[in-house]
Amino acid sequence: MALSTALDLSASHLGIVRGRPSSAGAVKECNRLLHKNHETYHMFFREIAGMNHISHSLLTCFALGADIQELRDRYQDEAAAQRPMPPLNDELWEKLEDPKVFLQNMYVKKEYNTFLHFFERRIAATGWRNVVHEFIFSHSQVAERMLSSMFDGLYHPIIHLGLGIEFNLPGLVAEALAQAAANDDSDLHRLFGMCEQEAASQVVALSEEAKKTSMLQLLDAMRETDEIRTAPLWSDMGLKMRNGVVGRAGGSFAALAGRFRVSTEDEEELLERTAEMISTCALMCGGGQHSGRKEKIDFFWMHSMTSSIFMSILAAQRDWISLADRARLLEYKVRTDLAWYVASGSVPLDDKYITNYTNPESDGWSWDDIFSAVIKQHDDGHAAKFIRALKNGEIVCQQYESRSKSVGRFPVKGDMWLKLARMCHDTTKNMEIDLKWIRFTGYDEAWRRPDLL
Repeated sequence: MALSTALDLSASHLGIVRGRPSSAGAVKECNRLLHKNHETYHMFFREIAGMNHISHSLLTCFALGADIQELRDRYQDEAAAQRPMPPLNDELWEKLEDPKVFLQNMYVKKEYNTFLHFFERRIAATGWRNVVHEFIFSHSQVAERMLSSMFDGLYHPIIHLGLGIEFNLPGLVAEALAQAAANDDSDLHRLFGMCEQEAASQVVALSEEAKKTSMLQLLDAMRETDEIRTAPLWSDMGLKMRNGVVGRAGGSFAALAGRFRVSTEDEEELLERTAEMISTCALMCGGGQHSGRKEKIDFFWMHSMTSSIFMSILAAQRDWISLADRARLLEYKVRTDLAWYVASGSVPLDDKYITNYTNPESDGWSWDDIFSAVIKQHDDGHAAKFIRALKNGEIVCQQYESRSKSVGRFPVKGDMWLKLARMCHDTTKNMEIDLKWIRFTGYDEAWRRPDLL
């Protein structure tokens, strides 16, 4: 793999959900901007919870039909906020082959570039699939920590990895692995460990029916368990996951979240449960509203939806990721979704906010209308990613929505997908980035913003 081509789009990998066809000029411009971002900017624009989304926005808007100028505009939306690439730590770079050194230097933002060079070198030597397998799916001590970190930092590394796989961009895969290595640490690795211990202990204790507990049932159970629902506090601010969910309710949470299991012997079950996750995340985003207030989608739950499309992509990697590892990946995704449901306040979910949604400005719009509109919006890529993930959800869930055995597992169906996409567009367009979403929708304090009254 030559670094000069590691971020170049090819005609055979232009995205699984697309809008209008891309021109040759748009392909060339997208490549140029991906390279510029890769070489110029840090993956983290601040020390905590500040991820560089430029490549996410570029690739998503490209897939939805952005032209050359629209791609340039979307690049500029975020460029001003970025930090320069940190210096390479040559001494550390040469030592990262040692697992102890690797683990000791994880979660350090200034070492992002050093991890990036390390993974680029490894990918150049053995290919990106082999490197992903070694550092995510090999079950080594490093891989176990890296797998957990893929879902930390609000899903961003798994989104980044998914884009790298979808568009066959080894350079983006290297970025994703480096991001996971230098990521925030919310103690998700500890939470996942507790969930797997509970899952193992429940194998005999739970009935066959209980083992197939739906994600929606688990959301309800989380909300109905006082110890879990009350664990995160408004005063925890940005540490509701680490201090609240993991710190105060980790054991109780794990006892429930451990019930979400996926067969390691049935490919069809993996696909169906992936679709179930997508539909349930969509309900969280659209159904978690505040009565009497304007519609607003929770910022954290939105990421559960934007990352869902990449579970479809990863579930399809049969030739190089084992079924057992893909099933485990989905279990981690759902347990992360459940944890963010609790962190954002465990609000009751009601599909009426989606089914009854109307807005004269977008009533009658098609998917193509929404795609054309969202790629023109000043944004950091979140709305476009969310809308593209919804379209993927409509496609992959359709075959399951009317099956009798699927009742209760697919709460979003039919035109609800398009209505939720319209809700996203209507509630984020022409707004400052910080006002496009609501943070922690289950807390009354979050809804006291003047623009939501």
